[in-house]
Amino acid sequence: MIAYRFARLCAPVLTVALALVGCSGRGEAIPYKDASANGVIGLCSKAGTPIGHGKVSDSPFAWRSVSSFAAKPPYDADGRTATLYAFVPKPGYPPEDWLGEQISASASYSNPAHPMVQATSGDGAALRDFVQTSPPRWNGLVELRIYLGVPGEPIYNATYPATDIQVKGDMWTVVRGGNVACDSGSAVSASVGTPPAPSHAPTTTATSP
Repeated sequence: MIAYRFARLCAPVLTVALALVGCSGRGEAIPYKDASANGVIGLCSKAGTPIGHGKVSDSPFAWRSVSSFAAKPPYDADGRTATLYAFVPKPGYPPEDWLGEQISASASYSNPAHPMVQATSGDGAALRDFVQTSPPRWNGLVELRIYLGVPGEPIYNATYPATDIQVKGDMWTVVRGGNVACDSGSAVSASVGTPPAPSHAPTTTATSP
């Protein structure tokens, strides 16, 4: 009965608030809390649909990463960019001291209500390369973050949307995060093209995977 109730708690009908608490596919909570995390990152397939698992060796492992939390001034201005990072949680160390690495090129995006990163095949198997050089030894957990940029300002990383994935062998699975509409705007990787035209799409609601 207890296991059944837990399965219901982790069902897709949960709100982001419950998703942030940390439902794990293994039936256990995430063993850390990142006080700087604000919102979640929805991961998307090449077809533009939400995904919650995949192969570490995929190139790229996710084609689009979308924030549920809006960019705030001045990071919502023209020229705004978003970049995806991966961090390895380490017991006994605060999140700001975790080892991290950029795993996508910066992307210009149209909708400041949903900063997003658009990957390309040129990004390669960045997640695989990251876990090979920085193995996730705390239950195989990796925290994904989106940092924001805008011309004339430093990279904004005081707060950020975050999603936690668990790596097992050549597979990754979202264990804390949520889905965000993959079509809530457009984005162009800095490695392939010019920025998309600005838009004013309405904010959408994120749901747990």
